[in-house]
Amino acid sequence: MADRSCWNCGAMNAPDARWCTNCNSYLGWDKEAAASGGASAPPSGAGGSGAATTESPGPAPDGGTEVGTPGGDGADGAPGGDGASAPPAGTTAAAGNGPAPGSPEVTVATPEVTLTPDEPAQVQVEVENPTKVVDGYDVVLVDPPEWLDLVVPEIHLMPGASDDVGLTLVMRPGPMVVAQRVEAALRISSQEDARRYALATVVVDVPRHGPRVGIAANPAMIRLEDVGEGEFTLTLDNRTANFPQTLNLSAKDPEDVVRFRFPSTTVEVEPGSTAEVRVGFTAPQPPPGEQRNRQLSVAATDGDGPIATTITLVQSTEAAPVDVPITVQVQPSTIRLEDAQDAEFDVLIDNRAGHSNVIVGLTGTDPEQRLSFAFTPARFGAAAGKVTKARGLVRAVPPPPGSQATHPFTVVASDGTTDVSGQAELEMTSSAAAIATAELRANPERLDLGHGRQGRFTVEIDNRRGVRPLNVAISGRSDDGAVRATFDPATILVAPGAIGYSRVSLTSPRPPAGQQGSRRLHVTASDGSQDLDASIEIEQTRPNHRPAVGRWLIALGALMVIVGALFLPWFDGIGPPQLNPVAIVQSILTSSGLQSEFVEGPVRILLVVLGVLMLLGIAGKDGGLSRKSAVLVVLLGAGYLVFLAVTPGMTLSALDVGLPVIWIGAAVGYAGGILVRMKD
Repeated sequence: MADRSCWNCGAMNAPDARWCTNCNSYLGWDKEAAASGGASAPPSGAGGSGAATTESPGPAPDGGTEVGTPGGDGADGAPGGDGASAPPAGTTAAAGNGPAPGSPEVTVATPEVTLTPDEPAQVQVEVENPTKVVDGYDVVLVDPPEWLDLVVPEIHLMPGASDDVGLTLVMRPGPMVVAQRVEAALRISSQEDARRYALATVVVDVPRHGPRVGIAANPAMIRLEDVGEGEFTLTLDNRTANFPQTLNLSAKDPEDVVRFRFPSTTVEVEPGSTAEVRVGFTAPQPPPGEQRNRQLSVAATDGDGPIATTITLVQSTEAAPVDVPITVQVQPSTIRLEDAQDAEFDVLIDNRAGHSNVIVGLTGTDPEQRLSFAFTPARFGAAAGKVTKARGLVRAVPPPPGSQATHPFTVVASDGTTDVSGQAELEMTSSAAAIATAELRANPERLDLGHGRQGRFTVEIDNRRGVRPLNVAISGRSDDGAVRATFDPATILVAPGAIGYSRVSLTSPRPPAGQQGSRRLHVTASDGSQDLDASIEIEQTRPNHRPAVGRWLIALGALMVIVGALFLPWFDGIGPPQLNPVAIVQSILTSSGLQSEFVEGPVRILLVVLGVLMLLGIAGKDGGLSRKSAVLVVLLGAGYLVFLAVTPGMTLSALDVGLPVIWIGAAVGYAGGILVRMKD
């Protein structure tokens, strides 16, 4: 058999060669064409062999996705296949910026497929060979996930031909594949030249599959003895599902008395795994010596509803020991108060004989309902085997001052069902009122005003023996009501153990002249309910100056009479009287014949004697001699005038100072005698 000449490059090949060893061109065109009855092989090139004529590849079928870069007419992209020869088969061309000319054209008919562990996914791809040579193609996954594998049939295409290729995506054996959607990149590359390739993308959907979460509680039966708290483990099994499941946890019991504690009520269980949740609970204990069974229902709820499991709870308690009732004691049992209204005491709750704690509340009562109570604390727990102390306060209105009262009362401790009481009594004593022990004193107790009308003294309120403050108002009055007293201050607040003072100013009218008066001023200090009294004696005197003045007047009058009678002239001369009445009287008496010179001397002597008698009347007790002598002096002087007026031959002239002085002295002496007589 002769060597076969390559129709493309003219190189000589073995007779049975199917691919040119020089340009890697397909050498079986003539045989395939003869077998199919088609066109003859292209003529050979150099050496007289002609090249076969091929049609350029047509467009991709409608409805597909065409991916890749169309190639040229030749393997190297030169028109008519002329140019540099392609690299030999089995060599890998260096990758450039993109697929080389002549890259296959790929259309993905199924861009999205569903893949499950039991059912592979079929991907339909149309591959077109745009070159003028027969080419085979390899399909691989680019950076696939570990669980994805691709099964590819052999792909060989004639020049310009296309074919639908079925690719198979399968899951590799191994761990569970989580439900997801991923994009798988396909690389379809030429077996003749790796630089000629196309890329395609297929979306692979791994659907969710698997059952709902399984739920189990461990332990399934819980026993509690003399305790009310426990816990269990809840196991959520999602090992056979390829998707996460979110569950809401809840629990209940038929009686709705058990309280559950979840770390979180929402739990997400990852696919192919399990989750454990520690659940605590509190259940009321049964009565002592009894057993109680409860069914606890625990549910995990998802979108399809709850998934439940049950737990049996068995609770039992020991028989309760016999408790001795508590006792109440009030200390001190007798509370004594003096001048106060509040008292504190202790309440002792004795639970030493008891075996359980007791919650007690304290109250206080008294038969008379005159007391009020307060306790700290008013409600508390009395621990078993101990004595618990509380503080109590009792308040009462104090008895009247100076009296005593006793109030019995009861402290009751109650636990809601049983009352226990303790007895005590409150003795209250009130000191006497401050005014009962106070003293009121006037200092001084006797006040001598002498000849005056006003005076001052001090009032002392002594509260040194009192235990309470004393507030009193001070007033004063005299027996005759004539004394006016002013107190500064009029109201005094005296502290216990102290002395208060008030300054008193008084005015008292004087007694009659020449007498001594005595008055008593009564001072009262009152607190509104009781009074304190004190008195002060007021002494006054009033001298009688009238007798002394009268004596001085008598002496002055007698002196004037004596001086007027002995030393002072009576008339300047004797002439005819100037008054008609005198003349008339004179004319009547002209027959007497008496002369003035025989009368005036004796008259003067008599006047002197009367003046001396008037002066001697000072020694009398009532001034009677002085008054009589004064009257006689006046009468004698008047008679002498009458004598002169009626005596013939006598003529009255202007009256001189003698007789007026005598008359004035007589009047003064008479007035003095009157004053001497006026003793009261």
